[in-house]
Formats: sequence, C-alpha cells, structure tokens
Amino acid sequence: MGIYREKKEQLIEKIEFYKKRIANDTAKKKAAEDKLKEVSRLAMAEEYNCKPRELDEIISAEHQLLQKLRSSGLTDADLLELVGGKNAGSDHSSDSKNENDDISFYDSSENDED
Repeated sequence: MGIYREKKEQLIEKIEFYKKRIANDTAKKKAAEDKLKEVSRLAMAEEYNCKPRELDEIISAEHQLLQKLRSSGLTDADLLELVGGKNAGSDHSSDSKNENDDISFYDSSENDED
C-alpha cells in the first residue's frame, strides 16, 4: 500500500502546484486585461483627437444625441441611411427602437472604473 500513498502525495503536490500557477496566471491575465482597457481608451482618444479625460464627455454627448434621434422615431437603419452608412439602402431594416445592433458606441455591459 506504500506505492499508493506515495502516488497520492505526488498528486496532491501536483494539484497544489497547479493551484498556485492558476492563481499566478489569473493575476497576470487581469493585469493584461487592465492594460488592454487603458490602451484601448488611449487609442480611442487618439482617434477622436482629444485627451483621454475628455473622452467620457464625447461618448456621453454622442450617446445622448443617438438616444434623442431614436426616441424621435428613427430606426438604426434610418440613421445609417442619413449618414451614408454601409447598411444604408439594404432591406434589413428594423422598426424596433430597442434593437441597436447596427449602431453602438460601446458595450454597455462593461463599466469603466475611473
């Protein structure tokens, strides 16, 4: 029975090693995700030719304008047609005000931590 006890101890050690590795890799992954979030924000600020701290105001103003246009009865297809979007003139239009697959400035499920 000594063989199985030794094997059991080796497996316990291996499991502990992987637990530590997972914890370390998870921390590294979170750090990389945080860095990606910041770099993405800087890239967007560069694209809008503004300072990163001004970006929230720009996004908020554009979102409010879009919501006003939608509440006035315009669909995403109508808005794309007005601005000459690539989906303009297609038969794939929606009358639903809540369907916003065509136009989206950001993913509302992701909250910024400032």
